[in-house]
Amino acid sequence: MPISLKDMVSRQVSEVLRRGQRMERFDRIRQRHFWSTYLFAYGGGNPIQSGPYELFKVISSQTGQGYPAGVTLTERETNWKGNGRVPDNQNFVIQEVGVTVMRPPAVKPDGQGGFTGPLNGIYENLPPAIKALVNPNIPINAGDAQSILYGTVLEMGFLTNNVPLGLCADFSQSSGVVSQKQLLKTVDATESLAGDPTNGIPSAAFRRKLEVPILLQHGEAMGMRFNILRNIPTLTLAEGGAGWLELRVDWWATESFVELS
Repeated sequence: MPISLKDMVSRQVSEVLRRGQRMERFDRIRQRHFWSTYLFAYGGGNPIQSGPYELFKVISSQTGQGYPAGVTLTERETNWKGNGRVPDNQNFVIQEVGVTVMRPPAVKPDGQGGFTGPLNGIYENLPPAIKALVNPNIPINAGDAQSILYGTVLEMGFLTNNVPLGLCADFSQSSGVVSQKQLLKTVDATESLAGDPTNGIPSAAFRRKLEVPILLQHGEAMGMRFNILRNIPTLTLAEGGAGWLELRVDWWATESFVELS
């Protein structure tokens, strides 16, 4: 009778703990968390333009995915290593997917009506016209967060096609602390809030589980993208709009891989 994957994992655990070695052919298996982030810097009151926005295409230490020239992505923004493909000698079974609206790193006022940038320089490297319409020190307004979550389709890209998985709002995450004023869209830029709104009411460990997992084999061309079908209106700074946000896709996967060392 064929050995199930669960039995193979159990046997490998037993062999490691009892004998200090793994099974001969079943080399490695583990669970990992992957994420990729896109920066939407639209400037308060400007619409977020329709079109596709690619994810899992730029690896850390490179530039792209909406981040301005001169800002290389770090593992804060993405930990994917495949440049639009699954790395060699690795296979993934994606079991759940989440989408999160995040605030980019805030900066400090410089005392002269402007701001001093953090070490990553995201704000400082924005185009001047956009930078003038961004307030980096206030949370993302719930109205703007809701607009982008319900106006954006999350798609999975393979070699020849892109498959819609659902609206970004369908892939719930736990929320930050949000004030009632903000939920009513009456917040102003001077109000101090204790967290960023994300997609959904606060609910720890509530994520979109996949009944049928997504399977990715080694070397396979892949990617994900946000597809915005219509321009998304945003709030001005006077209405509490921040003028920018980060939209992150993350997923947990079971990974099998070959140890080459």
